[in-house]
Amino acid sequence: MPSYDYEVDLPSLAEAAQGLAETVQLFKDKDVEDLVPSRDAIGHDGLWDAVDEFKGRWEEGMNNLCQDVEEMAGRLGKITMNYAEADQAGNDGFTRVAGSVGDVDVLGA
Repeated sequence: MPSYDYEVDLPSLAEAAQGLAETVQLFKDKDVEDLVPSRDAIGHDGLWDAVDEFKGRWEEGMNNLCQDVEEMAGRLGKITMNYAEADQAGNDGFTRVAGSVGDVDVLGA
């Protein structure tokens, strides 16, 4: 018989969402242009054209990747909040039931 038990590590999910968001910010703080030599440093027009094209494609790829990772961070954060809310609702329900059970007179005394 299959088991339907599951366990969610809320702090780890929250840390993962935060880590993704911080990583994206690191990429936003540094531009690809900061990592590529300048036209003057290269000194050759043909080579510069190739480097400039590469830089443009690299920048586009990084921007797309950052957008995807931002989306992942947002969704993971929302999932974490949903699990936390479900956990709290379950805890509240058990607390109410425990209080009601304590009021039951089992022995009829």
